[in-house]
Amino acid sequence: MKENVTYSQSRRGQREREVFEAALDVFAELGFKKASIEDIARRLDMSPAALYRYASDKRDLYRKAVALGFSAWQEAVTAALAAETDPVQRFRTVCTSAFAYLGRDARLRKVLARDPSLFPFFAADDPFSDINRSSVVLLEGVIRDGVTAGAFAARGGEADIRAAAEVIFSLYVLFVQKAYVAGEEESLLFQRGLDLVLDGLRAR
Repeated sequence: MKENVTYSQSRRGQREREVFEAALDVFAELGFKKASIEDIARRLDMSPAALYRYASDKRDLYRKAVALGFSAWQEAVTAALAAETDPVQRFRTVCTSAFAYLGRDARLRKVLARDPSLFPFFAADDPFSDINRSSVVLLEGVIRDGVTAGAFAARGGEADIRAAAEVIFSLYVLFVQKAYVAGEEESLLFQRGLDLVLDGLRAR
């Protein structure tokens, strides 16, 4: 019986992911306002009523679909980070891979360009604060590892590490907004900014 329950949960989780993937496709193509529950249901070859098993309404479906996209973004960064051992290179990798991911994911990039509020500059306005907070925690871990290895300095201890991670993430959001929402060419400026941050972090 327990094995059957686990199998059912696995099947439901797989179907749920398929629903949110399809929803993300439609929201990327049409935008939140134009996309309808019916459009998404057709993409999945299911009835609109069946779609309400996975979300309470269109806004809820949008939030869950975007959360899936953001989680995949974060997983890609974590995977890139796992391949690095040098503390300085780990810091560079976590920043550059996060920035580059949106360049590859046209679907998420379109959603973000249509709806900049998904990635606001101010944390208080962030609808995905839990996901983005875990990105800040990831940055904190990379900086902390660099301090432990003697590559970075944090004279104020944990407070400095937390502050550095928050500032870096805020700058990252700014560059993402400019590059992928405003459509400005920011990759070179991003690299220069990253070099300046690294110079400030390095132990003297």
